[in-house]
Amino acid sequence: MNVKMRIVAASYRQSDVTVELYGRTEDNKSITALYYGFKPYFDYVEPDEKCITEIKNNPEFIKMEDKKLFLEGKDVNVKRIYIKSPWKVPELRKICQCQALAADIPFHHRFIYDFDLGSTVEIEGEPAEGEKGNYTTDLVIKINTVKKTDDFNPQLKIFSFDIENSISTREIFVIGYSVFFNGEITEGALTGTEPEILEDFNKLVQREDPDIITGYNIDGYDMPLLEERMKFNKVRFSIGRDYISPRRIMDQYWRLHGRVIDDTWWEVRKVLHPKHETLNYVSNMLLNEGKEDVNRLDIENEWKNRRDDVIKYCIKDARLALLIYRKIRILDRNLYLSTVSMLPLDDVTNGGTSTYVDSLLIRRADRENIGVPMSSSKFSNDTYAGGYVHTMDPGLYDMIVVLDFKSMYPSMIIKYNICFTTLSPEGTIQAPNGARFLDPGVKKGIIPDLLEQLMKNRDEVKKQMKEDKSNHDYLDGLQAAIKVLMNTFYGVLGTSFYRFTNREISSAITAYARNTITSIIADLDKSGNKVIYGDTDSIFIESGKKTLDEAIEYGNRLSSDISRKENLVLEFEKIMDPLFSHGAKKRYAGKIVYPPSSAGEILVRGYETRRTDSFDLQSEALSTVFDLILSRDVEGAKQYAEDLVKEVATGKIDTAKLVISRSVKNFSTYKNAGSMANVNAAKKLIDAGETFIPGMKVSWIVTDAGKTPQAVEPFIDGRKFTHTPDYVYYSKRLQETLNRVLESLDKEIAVFKNPQSKITDAFEEKPKKRDIEDFFK
Repeated sequence: MNVKMRIVAASYRQSDVTVELYGRTEDNKSITALYYGFKPYFDYVEPDEKCITEIKNNPEFIKMEDKKLFLEGKDVNVKRIYIKSPWKVPELRKICQCQALAADIPFHHRFIYDFDLGSTVEIEGEPAEGEKGNYTTDLVIKINTVKKTDDFNPQLKIFSFDIENSISTREIFVIGYSVFFNGEITEGALTGTEPEILEDFNKLVQREDPDIITGYNIDGYDMPLLEERMKFNKVRFSIGRDYISPRRIMDQYWRLHGRVIDDTWWEVRKVLHPKHETLNYVSNMLLNEGKEDVNRLDIENEWKNRRDDVIKYCIKDARLALLIYRKIRILDRNLYLSTVSMLPLDDVTNGGTSTYVDSLLIRRADRENIGVPMSSSKFSNDTYAGGYVHTMDPGLYDMIVVLDFKSMYPSMIIKYNICFTTLSPEGTIQAPNGARFLDPGVKKGIIPDLLEQLMKNRDEVKKQMKEDKSNHDYLDGLQAAIKVLMNTFYGVLGTSFYRFTNREISSAITAYARNTITSIIADLDKSGNKVIYGDTDSIFIESGKKTLDEAIEYGNRLSSDISRKENLVLEFEKIMDPLFSHGAKKRYAGKIVYPPSSAGEILVRGYETRRTDSFDLQSEALSTVFDLILSRDVEGAKQYAEDLVKEVATGKIDTAKLVISRSVKNFSTYKNAGSMANVNAAKKLIDAGETFIPGMKVSWIVTDAGKTPQAVEPFIDGRKFTHTPDYVYYSKRLQETLNRVLESLDKEIAVFKNPQSKITDAFEEKPKKRDIEDFFK
C-alpha cells in the first residue's frame, strides 16, 4: 500500500526500538507508521585502543565503522559507534576522553535526518501485523520505504478541555470538552465519581484520537491536576496514541506520543501580549463572548446547588479556548514552520529555534562528511558589537524615504561566504573583526548555500502569491515562515551554546553589517543626500521633495543605485510624511504616505504604545499626541495633554484605564519581594482565593504611591473595583510620559511643578527614576 501523511509527531517504542511516525493522511485518517531496525549511533574522534576495546566490550555495542569527517578546519578520523538503545547514548559517549560528535541528537530526529524526510512523507508499506491494538489511530502500517513528498495540510483534529474541581480537596467534579474536526464542533462533559471521570477521559481521548490537545492554562493547571488525580485514584494516564502517559519535559512543556499538547494561554501570551490574561478578558477581546456566570471561588457550593450551570460553564470554557486557539491561527503558523524546517509539528510547537536550524544544517553536514559537534551546556557572557544605529536629531521631518536591506544578516552571510566550514587562516575574505573566510570559488560554505536557497525559495513563493490569488493566504504564511527560518540562523549562531557557534563568525556578520550601512550613509552624505537616521538594516533619508511623485522617483533611484553598487538588495520600502522623533535611539513615529496599501497608517517604533506594564490611559494618550503631532497640530497636542492630566488628577477617568499589569515569577526568585507591587498584588490574589501560577500576568491599581511599599490592590477583569486609585500619582506619570515627547518640540506642560515626586514604579527590584527610555523600551 502507498500512503501520504503529514507528520504530527515522531518518537520510538522503547521495547524494541521501533521508530513511530504519527499523523494524518491526505484523506484525513489518523495513522501510525512503524519502521523496524533503525539503530542509534554517534562518532568518536580518533579514540585510542583502550577506548575502542571498552566500547566493543559494552553489551550495548553492535558495530563500528571508520569515517573521515571535516572538523574545525581539517579532516579527522572518527569511529562511528552503533548501539542497541537510544537512551544509552548519553552513557556511552562519556566512556572515552576523546571528543564525541552527533551524540545528543534525539533519536527520531536522527531517523528523519538520515532519510532526509520532510513534514509530509510518502510511505510504501503494508498493514502492521499484530500492531493495531497498540495504537489509537485509524491506520497502523509497517514502513518498507519512506521519502519526502510535496507539502499538504490535512484536517487536524483539535481537542480542548477544561476541569472544575474542589479547591479544598482537589477532587475533580467535571471535565468539559470541545472538539473541532472537518469544520464541525462537538462538545460535552464527563461527570460521575472521580475514578469514573478519569477513566472516561482516557477513553474519550483515545476514541476521539485528536492531533492537538489544548485548553486555557492546561500546561500549568489542568495537566498537572490530571496527573495528580490519576495517581491518587490509581488510574493509568493513557492518552497517548500508543496509550502512554504524557511527560513533563524540563518543566517547560508536555510531550505525548503521537499528539501535540499546546496550551492556548501560552500561545495568547506569545502572540497577543494582552493587558489581562484571563480567559474572560481574552475571549471578550477576540470573540465578543465571555464566560458563564459561576463563582469558581465557591465552586463546592456552586456544584452542590447549581450542578447543571457548572457543567455548562465548564463546557463553555473548553469551547472558548478552542475558538481562541483557532482565531489566533497558531496552528497555521506552526504548520508553515514545520514545512520549511522539515520537522514534525510537535517539534516546531514545543522545540526551540535551534531545532529548526539543526534540521537543515545537520542533514547537509552529514551529506558532506562534516562533523557535528554536540551543543554546549555552558553559557558565555562574551559580547560583541551589535547593529549600527545612526542617531536622529529631535524634531519633525518631511517626505522621509525609507530604504530597507532585504534580509540584512543572511545577505552578509551569503555575500562574504561566512560559515564554520570556511573560517580559515588561509581565507582571502577578511572581515572587519579580523576573521578570515575562504572564497566561495575555493569552498562554498554550507550556511551561505542554504540561505541562498531559502532566499530563492522565498522569492519564488512571493512570485506565486501574485499569480495564484486562490492560495494567497497559504503562500503568504509559507514565505513568512521561510523568513523566520532565515533570520533564525543568525540568532542561533550568536548564542554561546549552539553546536555550530563560533563567536568570530557572529561578530564578523554584525561587523560587516555595520560597515556596510555606515559606508552607504557616508556615500549618501558625500553626494548631498541628507541621512537623518539609520538602524541596523534601514536608512531614513530626507528627500527634500515637495510632491509625493518626486519622492517616489527619488526613492526608486536611490534603491536601484545602491543595490547595484553593493551587490545587495536595498529595497525602497516606504515614505513617511511627516516623521517625528524626540532624538533617542530607535524611537520615532511617522505617517506613511507610500506605498498606497499602507497610506494613512501611523507607524510607531520604540514608543511602545501597547506596553502592558504601562496603564491603558498612558498608551492611549501617547497615541493621541502622536496623531496630533503627525497632523502638524503641535499646539493641539499640548492642549490635549494639559487637559487630560488635569482631568485625571480630579478622578474623572474610567478606573479600568489605570490598570498596570506585569508577569510575576515564583516569589522566592526576588530578593526584595515584599517591596514589589506586582508580587504584593499576586499575594493579595492568593489571599482572596484566586488562582496564581508563577509566570502569569497580574493586574493591579496603585491606591497610595506615597506609602512604602507602594499600596496596590489587585484588579480582576469583570469584577467591580471598590478601592480609590491614587489619581495624583497617575496624572503625574501621565505628564512625565507626554512631556518626554512634547519637550523636544518646546511644548512641555507644567500642571505639576515636580512631576518626578514619588512616581517610581514599584515592580522593579531596584526602583529608579523613570525617564522616557524606561517607559518606551
